[in-house]
Order: sequence, then structure tokens, then C-alpha cells
Amino acid sequence: MSKINKGQSVKLWGSYVSTILSIALVLLVLGLLLVLGYHSYCYTKNIKENIIYNVVLSPDVAEKEILELKQELEQKDNYPYIKAVNYISKDEAAKSFAAELGDNFVDFLGYNPLFPTLEVKLKSNNISSTQTQENINLFVTNVRNNDIVTEVVYQEVTINEVNDMLSDIGWILIIFISLLLFISVVLINNTIKIAIYSKRYTIKTMQLVGAKRWFIISPFLKRSVLYGLFGAFIAIIALIILMFAAYKHLNASELLMYYKQPYMVIGCIIVAFGIAISSVSTYISIIYYLNRKDEQLY
Repeated sequence: MSKINKGQSVKLWGSYVSTILSIALVLLVLGLLLVLGYHSYCYTKNIKENIIYNVVLSPDVAEKEILELKQELEQKDNYPYIKAVNYISKDEAAKSFAAELGDNFVDFLGYNPLFPTLEVKLKSNNISSTQTQENINLFVTNVRNNDIVTEVVYQEVTINEVNDMLSDIGWILIIFISLLLFISVVLINNTIKIAIYSKRYTIKTMQLVGAKRWFIISPFLKRSVLYGLFGAFIAIIALIILMFAAYKHLNASELLMYYKQPYMVIGCIIVAFGIAISSVSTYISIIYYLNRKDEQLY
């Protein structure tokens, strides 16, 4: 008898472990997708926010007026879509240009032909190319109306192509992640269903002897929460190991601290997702068997 009980105990623990590992594997894939999605978003945002829009100013304008315009552009209430504004004076532009040419063209010409410029970078808070283009058009229109502005110079065609390309990549990633997220939900749901299937007779027996529904469901729900927690814990540990290995391979270990907060958020999402899907799947499975007739259990 003891051997039978021991065998049943081993089999039971084997079922628990296999369920937890199955959930952990799915959550690990989910975590990798979230990391990929986050870094893709950061990369596209960085590209968009490093595009420079040159606001060319009148050559004879007083520096005081230029600084006033710079201060106006930096006002978040008027221009919430502007990230940074950098003032390049005529002398600074001449020095930079002379360094590139390797010759002092100002001495050769006898005067400085360059104009003072404001280098402007715009924010990118979303993947919508339409919204980005609207911000660009609004910025260019408003700035060109200023009396001291000669022209706003930027590679319009190139920027539009980049915005459209990055927007398409962003939507492809969203669709891809959503699809795999759906697959993850289905896999975890099926894993829980298989685990509950072996308990269907126990569930029905408890119902037949008069046990309340919540009395039957609650221990399974508690166990499902543990499934989700342990699965998430294993997935997070595996994800941390993989991220350390990846950053070490890229010689960028110091970036781990920079991304510490986003990775913590991803970890919380994994835990919440694991617990939520495990609990909901368990509840639905138990209700399913409680509503079945005796002959339908076979």
C-alpha cells in the first residue's frame, strides 16, 4: 500500500512539475517578445528623435532675438512635440565648416557667408507616421511664420520614407507579438485543462456529495496561482540569464542597469500574465466539468 501511495505521490508531483515547466516555457517566450518589442520601440524612437531640422535665421538678426526664439521653442506648452533646441552661431558654424574643409574659408572670402541656425529635434511618442508627419508640418508652418526665420531645412522625402518604414515595422511587431500572445494564452489554457482533466472525477464527486461550487473551485484556484507564480519565477530567472549572456556577448553589460526599470516592468507583466491566465483557465475548466453530466466525463 505504501508503495502505491508513494507511486501516486511521485506521479502527482510529476504532474505539478510538468504543468509549471510548461507555463514557464510559454512565459519565457512571452518575456523574450516583450524585450524584443521594447528594444524595437526604443530603436525606432531614437532614430526619429535624432533627425535634425535646421531653422536657418537671418544673417543680420540680433543674438537676443535668436535666444528669444530658442526660448519660445523650448516652451512645452506651445511646442510639446519639440525635444531639444541647439543654437549654432555664425562663428560656430564657420569653425565647424572650416574643420571639415581643412581650410579657413572665412580668411579666403573675407567674410562669413554662413547663417545662424537653430538645430531642432522632435519627440516621437508613438509609432504613427501620420501623427509624426502632423507634428513636422505644424512645426515647420509655425516656425516659418517668424520674421527672423529664413528657411527650415530638412530632408523631407527621406524623413517621410523613414517614418513610413519605421511605422510599418512597428505595426508588424505589434501584430506578431499579439499573435504569439494569443498562442501563449492557448498553450497555457490547454496545459491547465490537461491538469484539471485528471481531477474531473474528484470534482464531480465533491459536487455529488453536496459541496458548494466555491468550496470545490477555491483549492484549484489557489494551486493555479502557485502554478502561475512558480512558472513566472522560472521564466524570469531564465530570461535574466539569457539577457546577461546576450549583453556580455555584445560587451554592453553596463546597459543592464540603464534598462533596469523597463525589465522590472516586463517581469511584473510576466507574473501578472502567468497568474491571470492560469487562474482564469482553471476556473473555466472546473466550471466546465461541474456542468457536465456523469456520463459526459468518460
